[in-house]
Amino acid sequence: MRVKISPLVFLGAAVMVAVGKGVPLISYFVAVVLHEMTHAEVARRRGYSLVQVKIMPYGASLTGAFEGMSCKDEFLIALAGPMCNIGLGVLCTALWWVAPSTYFFTETFVLANVFTALTNLLPIFPLDGGRALLAVMSRKLPRQRAYRIVRLFGVIACLLFLALFALSLLYGVNLSFVLMAIFVLGGTLVPDKNSKYQRLYSMAFRSEKLKHGLHVRETMVSDSLSLHDLCKMLSGSYYQRFTVVNDRLQTVGTLTETELETYLLRFPPHTVLSDVYSAQEKNR
Repeated sequence: MRVKISPLVFLGAAVMVAVGKGVPLISYFVAVVLHEMTHAEVARRRGYSLVQVKIMPYGASLTGAFEGMSCKDEFLIALAGPMCNIGLGVLCTALWWVAPSTYFFTETFVLANVFTALTNLLPIFPLDGGRALLAVMSRKLPRQRAYRIVRLFGVIACLLFLALFALSLLYGVNLSFVLMAIFVLGGTLVPDKNSKYQRLYSMAFRSEKLKHGLHVRETMVSDSLSLHDLCKMLSGSYYQRFTVVNDRLQTVGTLTETELETYLLRFPPHTVLSDVYSAQEKNR
């Protein structure tokens, strides 16, 4: 997985160190890393591999093409990161009741996780909330129309941040609102096309791995499992081959990752293997 860091992150880090805010910087860095690790793990369990992630001043963004990804998978992967941050914040806060002394060591970390989660949950691109909203809207609307609506939310959010900055001039200049407005406007008007998930069983992905050698793993599975269940067993570390058996442990057939990819183009993801084989028998 490639990691791309915005130059604004380095600038912000230098400023925080210069003003003696090194500890908060570490807390935010750890919160963002755990945020992205959760995205990647949930993606892997759903049958995808994160190719590249872009770390921005207000967190990490997931944008770009998600071809072939179901709305449900897109929604779950997008929300995984913020939910991790919320969970960490709740866990550390709970520790304050059990061991009050931990407050002095975890207060900044809790604030970093809360800020990262709430910022990424904003329903705008290129944040996780915008991706989750797009997934929900795509279930009812054509993809391109849903995409335009979510982009419109980004423009509205940009104007709102600029208005908040103008309001702050009356009480004390807050440049964070301007930076956030620039960040949101940039993500809205110039979407990043490099950060994406690709299916672990993609033939192009496998061809690249073959250049360095790819182990083959064989697993016995029940014919009562669905195609989606098998996808969750895949890994980028090896090529998977399944031996499919019935409830009497009699072999029904074999299935490779390449064949699994073909079946997913012909059958709904939650079709069980026994139905897949029955359909094949009828077509013969």
